[in-house]
Amino acid sequence: MELLSVLLRHDPWVYTKGWIVTVAGFLIVIIALFILSYIFRGVAAYFTKKDERKANPKAIEKPIEKPMVKAANGEIAPEVLTAIGMALYLSTNLHDEESNVITIERHQTSWNDKNYGVRHWKR
Repeated sequence: MELLSVLLRHDPWVYTKGWIVTVAGFLIVIIALFILSYIFRGVAAYFTKKDERKANPKAIEKPIEKPMVKAANGEIAPEVLTAIGMALYLSTNLHDEESNVITIERHQTSWNDKNYGVRHWKR
């Protein structure tokens, strides 16, 4: 019985330490929230500045025009050959052939075993 009275006894210092812990925890949470808000503001400002730089590029320079290579008589210009080759590549290598057959096989495991089911239907 004496042990129970010792455990149930309330001393005044218990309440003061409880308030200290409560106030310290509250201050830690508030300080952490302020720090996180400044971090998020900084990240948001960084990305908005980055987006503004992308939206408003500096003076756009004209691309340098290369002189056309003149082909000799009976030859095709290299630009035309490149365009033909690219068109052939894109028209022939579109997709792989697919069989359109789904091959899913059911494997018996303890997860889908009927013996371990919750409901046992009477038939």
